[in-house]
Amino acid sequence: MSEAATPGQEYFPWRAVCGMAVLVLTLSVMALAQSNHVEDDPIANQVLSGGAFGYGDNAGRQVIVPVETGLARGMKGFRKAVAVPGRVVDLAYAGVQRGGEADRLSPASFRDTAGAVFAASEPVGPGGDVLVATEEFLAGRRVLAVTPIENRECPGRLRETLAERAGRPVAWCRDVGKVEGGGVLTLARFVPRGREELVTLAYADADGAVFLDYPGSADPGGTWRVDDGGEFPVEGYRPLFAFRTGAGLELAVRWSGTEGEAMNLYRQEGRTFVPFVAASWYHPDE
Repeated sequence: MSEAATPGQEYFPWRAVCGMAVLVLTLSVMALAQSNHVEDDPIANQVLSGGAFGYGDNAGRQVIVPVETGLARGMKGFRKAVAVPGRVVDLAYAGVQRGGEADRLSPASFRDTAGAVFAASEPVGPGGDVLVATEEFLAGRRVLAVTPIENRECPGRLRETLAERAGRPVAWCRDVGKVEGGGVLTLARFVPRGREELVTLAYADADGAVFLDYPGSADPGGTWRVDDGGEFPVEGYRPLFAFRTGAGLELAVRWSGTEGEAMNLYRQEGRTFVPFVAASWYHPDE
């Protein structure tokens, strides 16, 4: 006498087939998206470009990329992490973490954050910022270390170049980092025009300078970031590492404020930097 199949047993094979079909479709879409990522949408390029910002846990032995479950499932091919100041660490995909009740994205809430989790072959640094990447992403890039520079005035010639480019006097100008290979990163703030404010990041080497503008509008709630008091938060602005490509320089930057962290990978187009990959770690008011 044959055993009667329960409804669950009868339909399980079809459910399995459908589940596999959805998984294959998801991975296929991911592969297609990575080969056709949106050049002018840095938020969409988080993961889809083949690179994605993440951070380590408090021990620095695990890394999370806070993304939705569908994207996290497609990150099995992300096997490298670039950590400060330009160190490449091997990763092993550990799976999808569904998260819990985390109200802010930070190493302290690592276990409660949804995203793709990776095991690092060596510590990336406690809570360290990283760019998780595929081998294909890194194949066309040479990783360059960035060393912070503190309290150093920029050269007079660069100050003149910046003033001429902006069409207004420089209020202050200071070097903030040295890029492996000889280039220097400089921040400059210009004299306001009414409520219009401007800070520019310049990368200067033997071939000339590349610029990234941060315009702002004076406001009691913050000019560049929330509650910045009208001052550009230099202490919270840190170039992390860089890449050299056939098109020029790419620069990873973390910009911290009271509302959270803004993570950006900028790439060179001519004599300007433009956003390429972007993410943010939200910190709600406490």
